[in-house]
Amino acid sequence: MYKGIYVAMTGAVLRSQELDNVANNLANASTTGYKKGTFSSRLYPLMEDVAQDRNSLYPDARAMTYFGTYSIDVKEGNLRTTGNPLDLAIRGEGFFAVEGKGNIFYTRNGSFSKSKEGFLVTERGQRVLDTANKPIRIEGREININAEGTVYVDGNAAGKIKMARLVDIQHIGESLFTGTERGIASGDMVQGSTEMSNVNPVREMVGIITALRQYDSAQKVIQNFNELSQRSVSEIAKV
Repeated sequence: MYKGIYVAMTGAVLRSQELDNVANNLANASTTGYKKGTFSSRLYPLMEDVAQDRNSLYPDARAMTYFGTYSIDVKEGNLRTTGNPLDLAIRGEGFFAVEGKGNIFYTRNGSFSKSKEGFLVTERGQRVLDTANKPIRIEGREININAEGTVYVDGNAAGKIKMARLVDIQHIGESLFTGTERGIASGDMVQGSTEMSNVNPVREMVGIITALRQYDSAQKVIQNFNELSQRSVSEIAKV
């Protein structure tokens, strides 16, 4: 009976984690360059005389739920034309590389501007990096950026914006990510545009409703097992 409570409890915990993920997606539905997170989990049987999986929440149960796993959906969002020559979007594969607090992060948010020092920076002041991981300085008036990322200022090449192919992508906040570089990405840069979030609010709302129903069901199961346990103790006491 208690094992049944464990099973229901793990289901409730995972649905709670799923709700957190969906809520985060909805909160960033209008964040430029945001990539939605996805959450998945599954049940597995734990039979007699079979080695226990220590990754389960309660290895001694007969059927338990794996910890849920998060992943990033890198599907491209819609492009929005801004007309700003410093705004960039990536059509296809790739991430911009930016410098922040001595570390390299990655983003699809190409809402760039020029800092007081003349560097190409993000909305939060992080410097955009070139293919040698060096900040790009813009000194001049007319700015043109081609599909490969080469920056021309008043007709002169000022650098080439890095566009990295990533694996093991992890979301660290808003539109910033970490990951492992695997060479140059195959995407193209589009000047004068930005990429919108790839979150579909309607689908996320459906996900919230589904997860809430499953969470409520798990709670009811836990409550029923608890009532049965109390009844069993009472009946035994009468014997």
